[in-house]
Amino acid sequence: MLLSIEVPDVDVVLPRVATLGGAAPHGSNDMPWGQRVVHVTGPDGNAVNLTQQL
Repeated sequence: MLLSIEVPDVDVVLPRVATLGGAAPHGSNDMPWGQRVVHVTGPDGNAVNLTQQL
C-alpha cells in the first residue's frame, strides 16, 4: 500500500520532510496525468507520495 497525500505545493512542503525525520531520495516530478509528485519515506520507513494538482 502506498499512501498519497495532496498538498498545495509539493516543492514548499518537501524541505520539511527532512526536518521532521523523513527522507526524500529524489526530487519532485511532473507526471503526464497532471500531478507533481515526490516519493518520501517517514521516520519509521513507510513510503508516502506527496502530490499536487497542476
